[in-house]
Amino acid sequence: MKIRVLLFGVLAEEAGRQELELDNVSSLDGLKKQMIAQYPSFADYKFNISVNHALARGNKNLHEGDEVALLPPFAGG
Repeated sequence: MKIRVLLFGVLAEEAGRQELELDNVSSLDGLKKQMIAQYPSFADYKFNISVNHALARGNKNLHEGDEVALLPPFAGG
């Protein structure tokens, strides 16, 4: 099962890229664990998660082709 992960702001800077494709991730909790294992600095940041353009709260099952975005707080004016 493949999902597309979009990274924004400081998370994209830390990863050195704005998009990832991940295999074998079935839930948001699993995704968070995998992202922190791959990019340990992500543990230092708070971020919201959206799945297919809808803000997700708590754990949620993921499906083939889902698009997940990791959204740190945005600032600006």
